[in-house]
Amino acid sequence: MNSANEKKLVEIFTVILELENDNKNILSISRLTEENWDSLAHVSIVAAIESEFGLNLESSDMERMSSFAETRLLLEEKGL
Repeated sequence: MNSANEKKLVEIFTVILELENDNKNILSISRLTEENWDSLAHVSIVAAIESEFGLNLESSDMERMSSFAETRLLLEEKGL
């Protein structure tokens, strides 16, 4: 994933999950560890990623997005 796309992804997570702007541990964020990552936040993350990157994610992709790292890997596999 190029740095511009990674920056966009970090911004999506930061805004939707209301994270600190200087959060250096974003790679460790997951649905299990982040209290703001509820079902509504998950839908918002999916919608923002689809809009920002011009993707149509499958339900299996959405289920796989259980952490920042896994989401980043998924987007890399899609060529971003």
